[in-house]
Amino acid sequence: MNRFFLLLVAIVLAGCGAQAAGPGAGGTVSGSSGPFSAQAAPARLAAGETVHLILTVTGPIDYEIQCMAFGHKSLPAGEAAKFTADWPTSSNLAPGTYTIHGLFLVVLPMGAGARVRENLPPLAIQISR
Repeated sequence: MNRFFLLLVAIVLAGCGAQAAGPGAGGTVSGSSGPFSAQAAPARLAAGETVHLILTVTGPIDYEIQCMAFGHKSLPAGEAAKFTADWPTSSNLAPGTYTIHGLFLVVLPMGAGARVRENLPPLAIQISR
């Protein structure tokens, strides 16, 4: 399980405020929501640098691989799977705080209501020039 699966997650970036990062880069930001635990490093970086993302999913959970046409995977209770991805930020990105958030494709039981739009914990990243 590698970057491919996390890239399937709908990661959305939205600007939130106009705080510039202080001098120096670094740190890690993390969060959890249900069976999902995510972390990003560095939490403070210059525009044009890369943020490294790690998502840990803990079972029991069923999740989709691309879409149900390609199948799904089951993760038994107590087991965990890690997914990684890199986000190369644009060198033209305005200084400020950006939130990484998205959807991990979970298989819902038959008859379940509408899909959840987002289920991953949001991670705030500070970008400076």
